[in-house]
Amino acid sequence: MRKIFFLTALLMMILTATAFAEEAAATEQNAEPTDEPYIYTSEDFNYSIACPFKPLAVVQNPWEDPSKRGEMLVFANEGWNVQYAYLIQVNAFDNDKIPDFNKADKKTIDEYLEGLKKTNGFELAEIVSITKENKGVYAVTAQSIEVLNKETGEVEGEFVADRQDIYTFFRTPEGRCVSVQLLTTQMDKNFVDVYRYGVTTFKDNSAPDKKSKDKKSKDKKDKKDKDKKSKDKKSKEDKK
Repeated sequence: MRKIFFLTALLMMILTATAFAEEAAATEQNAEPTDEPYIYTSEDFNYSIACPFKPLAVVQNPWEDPSKRGEMLVFANEGWNVQYAYLIQVNAFDNDKIPDFNKADKKTIDEYLEGLKKTNGFELAEIVSITKENKGVYAVTAQSIEVLNKETGEVEGEFVADRQDIYTFFRTPEGRCVSVQLLTTQMDKNFVDVYRYGVTTFKDNSAPDKKSKDKKSKDKKDKKDKDKKSKDKKSKEDKK
């Protein structure tokens, strides 16, 4: 049922997207039919996520701030103007300064959400379920922001943004603090639905898999056994 919903939403999204995106979508439609979304896997930042289709471009660390880490997955653009993309940051917030969305009490969470709206220009910030076991914050930037006079504190105007962006902040079971941002010139329900589905598929690949752990443990044990044998052999030779 979820796959059918995803593909229906994706089709509607492609029909309303920009000409550039339509051209990319047409290429996808010429491929062999499939009932699965495109899964993008980042080898550099160790994650995977379901995308509406294969990104046309991947830009690493697109922020001016060098401390941020992640990628922009571009699905539609006109020259340097990005019209549709996911911006994924794998170190999005300070783990020690942000409450645990799964364990914190309601008062702590409510205070955090109110602070988020006041200091970061969000008109909406609420707790959502990323998976059954994991919660995060879903936030939408404000369409208009009051401009205050620094000296008087009074409203002296209004700034109207040319677009609204959506962010989802959450911790992965592996412990990373992730943000997945939707950039789009068309805040259409279909775009948002596909994005929200994609967030639920986010997989943190930063932790080594079981085989890797087992191999590492075996290598460590083999080295320890080898060192012990070498030490025992040396000890016997010294006694002689």
